[in-house]
Amino acid sequence: MIEVGKLYEEAWYPTLIFFKDLPNSKELNKKLLKDIYKWKKEDEGIVRSNTTGWHSAVNMHEKKEFMPLVTELFKMQKEIYQRLNYSDDTTPMMDNMWANVNYKYAYNKNHTHPGAQWSGVYYIKSPEKSGNIWFTDPRPQTSMEMTAYQHDKQRPASQLREVYYEPIEGRLIMFPGWLLHEVQMNQSDLKGKDGHRVSVSFNFKQAMDKTKVQRNKKGHTANAKTFDDYE
Repeated sequence: MIEVGKLYEEAWYPTLIFFKDLPNSKELNKKLLKDIYKWKKEDEGIVRSNTTGWHSAVNMHEKKEFMPLVTELFKMQKEIYQRLNYSDDTTPMMDNMWANVNYKYAYNKNHTHPGAQWSGVYYIKSPEKSGNIWFTDPRPQTSMEMTAYQHDKQRPASQLREVYYEPIEGRLIMFPGWLLHEVQMNQSDLKGKDGHRVSVSFNFKQAMDKTKVQRNKKGHTANAKTFDDYE
């Protein structure tokens, strides 16, 4: 029952960011690092949001050596589907996946992932000062009025305009594909490969059923994979 005179608070239109630390990350990352550097020698890479860093081709999810990580990505997507009560008739569909190697001073410009329902990043190697991922408030209207807050008290999380996540090796983060984000410059003091920041990025869509996915393979989702394709 609503009490007269009492202040109530309701949070609408939330922006959800999910993360988890993989239990088998140490062993997994060791193999991923080896396979990614091997791939890097064979693939000159492409340019997207990356500045000076290496961005692989986006068919990483089709290479058998990376299937253990792909499996973990699908597991987390299914957890999110269950958490948010997505329709039981739908399934996650991986649209693309790629590796990133950020050298010293490399960074990723502010961007979104058009066409993706969920996007994410998995950290394989992240030395100190190699660059946080930075999310920006997706509501442009909030910049119309800059609110003053008490300096000696922590601002409520719902009122923050920017959120930073430190790259933790073995951590998997998923966020809406429309959420504006960037990766800070790698300023690691370590030399050579020791100072590289290595991660994997990816995009998921939502598929109604495998039959529909097959019909769409002549179009934009030509490289899309559902969980059943990996079983």
